[in-house]
Amino acid sequence: MWFEKAKKLISAVEGEVGFLVKNLATGETFAHNADAVFPSASIIKVPILAALLDAAAEGRLDINAVSAVSPSDIVGGCGVIQILSEKLPLTILDHATLMIALSDNTATNQLISIIGMDNINAKCRELGLKDTVLGRKLMDFEAKKQGKDNFTSCADMLILFEKMHNNPEQYALALKLLKQQLLNDLLPAYTGFKFDFAHKTGELGGVRHDVGIMYLDVPVFAAFLTKNLAKDLDGVRLANDIGILLCQEFKAS
Repeated sequence: MWFEKAKKLISAVEGEVGFLVKNLATGETFAHNADAVFPSASIIKVPILAALLDAAAEGRLDINAVSAVSPSDIVGGCGVIQILSEKLPLTILDHATLMIALSDNTATNQLISIIGMDNINAKCRELGLKDTVLGRKLMDFEAKKQGKDNFTSCADMLILFEKMHNNPEQYALALKLLKQQLLNDLLPAYTGFKFDFAHKTGELGGVRHDVGIMYLDVPVFAAFLTKNLAKDLDGVRLANDIGILLCQEFKAS
């Protein structure tokens, strides 16, 4: 069985792995360490997106409004805003697109400021995400030194993505943006299949994540979270191998 093969691959990696798969057509679920809490890395950007679009739907903000970035707002790490013109009139929707497609940290922090950290955490609680916490902005090393950080779990991500899947009209834009993800070096990298994948990746030292819905012959939710990897490349290769197993099991048209 494919899941036994996946667990064997997981057991060979030095580090902690959370893995959760659910066939969204049948409800069949496969779980390994699904309730363990992991540093979220850029996976935290998915609940931020959900909070943003819910706020827009409730009329609390206009996603087409321009949200200027000042030089003091720019942070390093992932993203392109740091190398673009300072006068570029980016909208809130542009920031959301960059946050998801290129995992832009500056865009993410801009959205955290717009929505409010407390409001994002309140949205996580409203959605039933018991392990997901936004404790600091991206690249805020001073906050991290104070013990503030961002966390999530496979189980929480299933709740969030299944809500989007079950409410396609409400979350049509979210799913569209997640399908435009340009960082695809983990689960889908070597499958040999072409398929839509509404997902988000994340990485830190010792951390490699990929979470989302694979639109194969049936829609399949997959969450792959890691921490304390002895070698980051082991996490990449493990995700690649598991992605192949998923496509072989659930196939792609």
